[in-house]
Amino acid sequence: MRCILIFYNLNDILFSKYDKKFSKHFRKLAKNQGLLDENSKNEQNGVSNNVLIQLFSPIVTSQQIMTSQFGNSYTSIQCFDGTNMVFDEYMGFLFVHIGLQEIAWMKRMLSVCICLAQHLCGPDVTELKTNSDRGELLSHLIDTWHYLADNDQACLVEAVEQLSVNPELNITVIKALREAANKMKSSVDHSKCHALIFVENKLLSLYSSRDADDLGAADILFLNILNEGYHRQHVTEAEAESDLEGNSSEEFYSPPSSPVRITTNSGNQDSVYSDLVILSGNGNFSPHIVHMSTLSEGVSLLLLYQTSHEALCTGLHDAFSALVLIQNIQMSENGEEGVRKVLEILDGAMKRIFDTLKKNKSHNTPHVETITKQLHSKWDQLKKKLQEVVKEREGSLEVDSLSTGLHVLLQSLLRLTCLDNTGLTRGEDAAELVTHQVRASLTDFTAFLKVKAIRNFTLGSRTSLTINKYLEEFPGLVHFMYIDRANHRVTAPSLDFSSEETVNLTKRKIWSMVELSRNHLQDGHMAVMWKDTTFNYAYYLWFEDNTGSPIKPKVCPTTTVKTLPVPGIMCGDFYRRLTEVCFPKSVASKVRCYELYCIHLGLATSSCVLEHSRRLAATIFEVTGQPNPLDIL
Repeated sequence: MRCILIFYNLNDILFSKYDKKFSKHFRKLAKNQGLLDENSKNEQNGVSNNVLIQLFSPIVTSQQIMTSQFGNSYTSIQCFDGTNMVFDEYMGFLFVHIGLQEIAWMKRMLSVCICLAQHLCGPDVTELKTNSDRGELLSHLIDTWHYLADNDQACLVEAVEQLSVNPELNITVIKALREAANKMKSSVDHSKCHALIFVENKLLSLYSSRDADDLGAADILFLNILNEGYHRQHVTEAEAESDLEGNSSEEFYSPPSSPVRITTNSGNQDSVYSDLVILSGNGNFSPHIVHMSTLSEGVSLLLLYQTSHEALCTGLHDAFSALVLIQNIQMSENGEEGVRKVLEILDGAMKRIFDTLKKNKSHNTPHVETITKQLHSKWDQLKKKLQEVVKEREGSLEVDSLSTGLHVLLQSLLRLTCLDNTGLTRGEDAAELVTHQVRASLTDFTAFLKVKAIRNFTLGSRTSLTINKYLEEFPGLVHFMYIDRANHRVTAPSLDFSSEETVNLTKRKIWSMVELSRNHLQDGHMAVMWKDTTFNYAYYLWFEDNTGSPIKPKVCPTTTVKTLPVPGIMCGDFYRRLTEVCFPKSVASKVRCYELYCIHLGLATSSCVLEHSRRLAATIFEVTGQPNPLDIL
């Protein structure tokens, strides 16, 4: 039984996604409480939002009181019947996950849901309700993430697996991507472009134009999920009906429009799927147009370019955050000081918004100009009232009214600018032309790349050394995952999930190992070894300086790690935050973080596991090409 709900205020559900077991269970509860007609037999209609609101209103009300008056909201609730509920908030919106799974897993999934919503809607989640396409896409991307996290080890550990090819082919690919990016720049009149190729779920190569901000690993992961979701939507009608009838128990559904389909220009390889997303890998919030196309089966080309609203989007994000804080701070004991700080934040955000609109007048439509005038007026009123609250400690009701009015205007401005997708079609013709050119450039290599993605065995500068041969140097080592958390790149032997034995034994053990390691990491344990009847397991997290010399944390993270996001990068960069906690006065760029997972046969001794782990981490450059001396413990 699974369900995700997004609440806005007490009486509005922006988004609901649940499986059939949830629908059946809550229809039963609704009937028992008289909220649903006993004669209603149409199970496929799910549960109406009105019924969900009535069932959840006591919990939502309690949660909001705990947040606004006590600053101590619920994170989870465990029921006697085994049902768990997990809560999280973003921009004043309450996200709720109900299910029978473990609390830790449910928290991760809910955090990923928030991350996906941020990429699709920016700071205004009400877009999920006003724009049905956004809600349907979010629903499908949640399913896609669940599929990838359950089948791809790189997605499991929230890292990027680089498809390694020989230098000659790499030069050919980079040249093709550079030409593609330059062609898109000239066609769409945007100088900040990216071109990247995925082979299955592995990144082959990325080219960014000189003016473009770097794509962060979290952005690349999101684009991988978006791309995989695009291809998973291209199923036949018969397959879709089959899924609805009996094979969709592992996925959510959002009645009555699941599975979601995207209509492309045609049904062949030349189809281009275009969308507008918000990326934030560079620390700012930047709207991007993305065009996705297929070069050959399993090989995808993504073309991105920044719109002209990066500064505006970041300013809007800060303004939305400040308005949410205003609502909560007024209820707290230190409301006066809190309002003063929020006033400073909101004042800076509004100045950035107005300055950006003034500089980009050429992009302002009559509607935007009208909104801008109204914003000036409403902000002047709110600013004056907030200053009075700081001085006289009165006027909270008027602040609520004015901040609500400002919030509505900011929502309109966001939709008219940062979330405006009217320019999507302008780049599609250029994207189709570029796709043809890249396909022609790589036509001799696409079959090889497809095979390479299945067995990514040649992983470095020495093409004669395969990762399987490398493993022969470590008798008893079954599997390992080495992750450079500076760029979130993972190196690991490929897994063949076509073998039932691999799925039943090795895969389940690996997934379980990662989950247990994360739990210990959240308790502040950076080195863990354990065993079961089949395997020995080891997990290490350590730090190095820029010379590759190991350095020990200056501050023990055992207590403060509890305040960090869940381990990963989609829900906030846990590893960057952990580095900041462990090295509070160090420059972040001078401290590198690494992770290593190892599985050995059960007969291996602890000393053997430790010796192998040290040697593997110290010699991993033989297959990655990157030197890395190390002292794990």
